[in-house]
Amino acid sequence: MKIALQVISLGCRLFLAWLLIYASYDKVWEPAGFAASMARYELLPLWAVNGASVLLAWLELLVGTLLLVGLWVRAAALWAAGLMALFAGIMIYAGIIGAGYDCGCFPGGAGHTAGYGAALRDLGFMLPALWLFFLPSRWLALDGLRPGQAARLR
Repeated sequence: MKIALQVISLGCRLFLAWLLIYASYDKVWEPAGFAASMARYELLPLWAVNGASVLLAWLELLVGTLLLVGLWVRAAALWAAGLMALFAGIMIYAGIIGAGYDCGCFPGGAGHTAGYGAALRDLGFMLPALWLFFLPSRWLALDGLRPGQAARLR
């Protein structure tokens, strides 16, 4: 049973890592497009959009990278859950105002419309993050290389 839980945790960690790194790709390398996408929601004053978009893009990339290499998994999982909650909240807001535009979540305007469906998707993405917060995997993780970790893994 313990091995099955470790396999599930590893799968959750790698899935979330892929998701966050994939989602951050265009946001990090084409920040103007992501800033324009964020401005469409009209949640922030215009002067704050550029800084917030850059911060959010790099935060997604950082959290995804930490999960990929398995460093500070619990903290990264908590940040991932927080990001998913933020995104779900924004998508609920988009549903309330009747936004019909692309959410700006994934590269290339992948056709994900902002709204309630996207909020449900983001809440679904929060589940693996919460799993990892409570049952982090040490398999294929830098956290597993710290002194004293090997004994706890057996």
